[in-house]
Amino acid sequence: MFDPTVKFSLINKLDNRWDSTIKESKIVTTFEKAKQAIISRLENISILQSIGQCLKLMSFCLSILLFICLPLPQFVNDKQGLAIIVMAAAICWLFRKSPFKKENYKANFIDALVLLFLCFNIVSTCSSHYLAASIHGLLKLIVYVVAYFLLSEQLKESSKWQFVFVAILLIGGALVSIDGLYQYKIGVAPLATWEDPNIENQATRIYATFNNPNLLAGFLLPLIMFSGSLLFATWNKGKWLVSVLPAVLTVLLTVALVLTGSRGGYIGAFVGYLGLFFIGIARLWQGKKKRRFFIPVLLLLLSVGAALAFHYMPTFQQRIVSIFAGREHSSNSFRMNVWLSSLKMLKDNWLIGIGVGNQAFRLAYGLYMRSGFDALGTYCVPLEIAVETGIFGLIAAISLVGGLFYRAHLVFWSKTFSFKQPLQQSESSENIFIYKQWLTAGAAVALIAMLSHGLVDTVFFRPQVEFIFVLLAATIAANSQTQ
Repeated sequence: MFDPTVKFSLINKLDNRWDSTIKESKIVTTFEKAKQAIISRLENISILQSIGQCLKLMSFCLSILLFICLPLPQFVNDKQGLAIIVMAAAICWLFRKSPFKKENYKANFIDALVLLFLCFNIVSTCSSHYLAASIHGLLKLIVYVVAYFLLSEQLKESSKWQFVFVAILLIGGALVSIDGLYQYKIGVAPLATWEDPNIENQATRIYATFNNPNLLAGFLLPLIMFSGSLLFATWNKGKWLVSVLPAVLTVLLTVALVLTGSRGGYIGAFVGYLGLFFIGIARLWQGKKKRRFFIPVLLLLLSVGAALAFHYMPTFQQRIVSIFAGREHSSNSFRMNVWLSSLKMLKDNWLIGIGVGNQAFRLAYGLYMRSGFDALGTYCVPLEIAVETGIFGLIAAISLVGGLFYRAHLVFWSKTFSFKQPLQQSESSENIFIYKQWLTAGAAVALIAMLSHGLVDTVFFRPQVEFIFVLLAATIAANSQTQ
């Protein structure tokens, strides 16, 4: 079986080198000196320690509140409200530590890649012709970067919080899915023209609280992969009764995704399910030989389900077929025109980009757009990053995603119980580690699904989707933390 011990030693070296660089930097050493100067003037230690514990609890509660608010209709367009929650949680977390205890923060190389991507965005902003609009986009990115460091540190502090965050998201996903099923039952009217009437019959496309079926699909995609990974985890442990809950959740979320009619969501789900079943089947095949009979049964059930949906839902069939219609479908043609215009933008601004954010994009896009094809973004996440930050920003983003996949791969196939702090090799600690492995795998597969969806859509940059991406990155970074 794959042994990642040697490769984890390389990860450990990179993490230690970056950690020492941070701790020996002028900023950190100056901050430590200032903290010690303040300590020498303080007298009441117990009160400060109590305040620190309260701030820590408040930070966790605010992080929970963030994920509770994501599917709420009040926050679909209220980006400022979500940003306030994140910054308040970060401030509470920053001051949670007692100044009389030594800080045990351990940086890893994923942090360096996040900061590298941020640096290229800063360079692009400072050199942009649309400075004000680009600053606005940069501030939004900073919120996501702060959220990443906040969540990764919280998950390193206590691994149980990743189960809490995922559980909250799954509950929210189940509720919006039920709301979407009700919309499908009553035949809710579309809020915009989402189909090409020359090729497709008008069908009910659910959008729940998001007012956009593509956004709902982008929100549900990673939750399906999380739920599916937990299903495989329970099967792996032989807990058949417990597996009923993630199985029902996976079916419910998948049905809701199908009813969104989001073709990008279908692409993401197809790629995500392929990845999830590949790693799940590989794990069951190598480790649980007595349960190999589940593999053909599972594949048969999925094939039958897909065939029934394709046969009894003609609108689903039409949406799938329209993916391959090329320019004959108006939505495909629209995206192709936007891609061609965006490529011209990239050709003229390949080094440092046009500036950060959709406001800067819209200002620049008017110079390149084809008449009648206005757009809010490039409808392709890699192309959007390249247009905004240039080739170096794209390389940094690819490096970040590649680093996350690599570390997730090592965690999933490792036999070591913990990379950060050694645990007693008890049955409970082994169970926790196995579930963390499967959550890490679910996070990696969710990344694949989201990025596949992002190749043909721009909902990735909406807070309801990007905050989940941040959680996925933080989960992988925290679970792969070396000593």
